[in-house]
Amino acid sequence: MHHSVNYTLYKEPLFDNGLVKHALLKEKIAHVESRNKFEVKIAGYSAQKREIYQLTIGQGPVSVMLWSQMHGDEPTGTRAFFDLFNFLQADDEHNALRQLILSRCTLHFIPMLNPDGAEINERRNAQGIDINRDFLQQQSPEARLLIQLHQQIRPAFGFNMHDQGALWSVQGSQKPAAISLLAPPADDFATINPNRLKAIKLIAGIYEMLLVSIPGQIGKWSEDFESRAFGDNLQRLGTATLLIEAGGYPNDENRQYVRDLNFKILLYALEQIATAEYHQQNSAIYHQIPQNTKNLFHFIIKNVLLRTPGGNVNVDIGLNHDRAFDVMPLPQQALYTVQDVGDLSIYNAYKIINAQGSKIEQAINLCGVANFTVVDETQKRYCFTNGRLAC
Repeated sequence: MHHSVNYTLYKEPLFDNGLVKHALLKEKIAHVESRNKFEVKIAGYSAQKREIYQLTIGQGPVSVMLWSQMHGDEPTGTRAFFDLFNFLQADDEHNALRQLILSRCTLHFIPMLNPDGAEINERRNAQGIDINRDFLQQQSPEARLLIQLHQQIRPAFGFNMHDQGALWSVQGSQKPAAISLLAPPADDFATINPNRLKAIKLIAGIYEMLLVSIPGQIGKWSEDFESRAFGDNLQRLGTATLLIEAGGYPNDENRQYVRDLNFKILLYALEQIATAEYHQQNSAIYHQIPQNTKNLFHFIIKNVLLRTPGGNVNVDIGLNHDRAFDVMPLPQQALYTVQDVGDLSIYNAYKIINAQGSKIEQAINLCGVANFTVVDETQKRYCFTNGRLAC
């Protein structure tokens, strides 16, 4: 089984830091093409005429379509694709697994469907359209292209790769949802037809595989049908579709660890598809995956004495910062705002400090930038000045 695959051997080093932009993508695609294992072509163009690529490998009867970064500011899936490309092109002790996947499947990758959004680190495309809400109207060239590719490829399986905010948590554990999963519904009743059942069984296996390394940190997205979205519609059209959302994980700046998880998810799923072993999976496990919740802050300061007109009160303060991916260590450059004050005992946070007895004389402005100083139980000072963590 592939569980012994050493991910670090295949990790694409150029994607370690910062954003994935189109110029870097083109450079890496040229490198992939030079190794003559993938068929690489320009599938179409974005609103601002940037190339959108299709990379195809394998000779098998089962077609799989995988796309990433339809939201420009969600690059983790794109990074994981290139790690997977390195694996699929390698020649080493895992050749039997490669041969199994590539003889049974034909894989079609569309990395970075929204290069214009990626260029400016925005969710939407250059027209201001959310591509994943444009299935019905098809006003964006990117949505039209993905629909066209789906019609050409007619994939049996689809993988829709996204990033979710770092403040999504898992019901029950209140831990960050490092990965969230969904077999999107194909109608308002979340009907389980034979096609969706394939996606459900695959996800059940993915969930069990992930439980070993991130227990309590795997969530499930809501099963509410979204008639404008791609996953829901491709499920309806007969492609067993999986939504994979990379989320927050402590001390995982730039989401390198969840990128590793994405690689493992994809490799596991492709092996399951190639062997058809997913058919044996218990679909009931899918329905046991806890829901995504939002019971999480970036920072909670507990047991602060706050002066009020009615006397001192003992409160917790929940703070969030404005940086999408940095989820601790506390980024100095982030802007912190006060999101909640009071009893926050039902919440979790990436960082929790106990400021027992520390008194705040300044006014706390709910939803305003943080402007106060507290001392924790070890006498460490935390000074917030105009939202910045100054000490």
